Amino acid sequence: MTAATEPGADRVVEAPPALRLIGIRAAYERVEVLHDVELSVRAGQVFALLGPNGAGKSTTLRVVSGRMRPTAGRVLVAGNDVTGTSPEKLARQGVCSVPEGRGVFPNLTVAENLRMWTYRGGLRRSDVEEVTYARFPRLADRRRQLAGTLSGGEQQMLAMSRALSTKPTLLLLDEISMGLAPLIVAELYELVASIAAEGFAILVVEQFAHTALQVADRAAVMTQGRIDMEGTPAEIGPAVGDLYLGSIRAEGSTTE
Repeated sequence: MTAATEPGADRVVEAPPALRLIGIRAAYERVEVLHDVELSVRAGQVFALLGPNGAGKSTTLRVVSGRMRPTAGRVLVAGNDVTGTSPEKLARQGVCSVPEGRGVFPNLTVAENLRMWTYRGGLRRSDVEEVTYARFPRLADRRRQLAGTLSGGEQQMLAMSRALSTKPTLLLLDEISMGLAPLIVAELYELVASIAAEGFAILVVEQFAHTALQVADRAAVMTQGRIDMEGTPAEIGPAVGDLYLGSIRAEGSTTE
């Protein structure tokens, strides 16, 4: 947790969260899908947003990443109100996302994909390659291989390298386990934990809860566009199965 001491005083002032959502509502046309969503993610923390399909998890990420404007509420990044800011401007402020589906260039090699990352923000190719290959040694071994021929896990690593190339302060991960074998998912989440240990704030949206909970510092369960429960993994874990089935949900109640 980051803190600073005020000049001329002994009082320690806690730094604002890397991300804070306040009363977020969002809708597709006239259908509201997020209802007063509130959460907070701090630097060096992995926050897992869990829930079944259609719960509103990915919509929450769209709001945070600037791809969808909320109908009400505020998005704060490092204490600054960025509600409605474009994804490009958010990226310059340190908010980067790895969307569901990975989004790599399948007909380019790994090295050529990394070169594409340099066109955003004036990055040097040597710097991007150095950071990527140090973090993902497997990609270094496959630098001349077409991205479309990589395994699913390797493609996910390549997608993550794009976000990490800009040295973000807040990383948004959407269903990184999608379509991957359990061993690969476990390996990816080990990487997530190591990235957070370097000081990154990470908000991960995940349908498959238990692996995410193994590396999360804090978690929340969302159903029907509302946060039903928030707490530590130890608090959330035992209730996850029942919450997914809806048997614990009390009509109209929320825990924020």
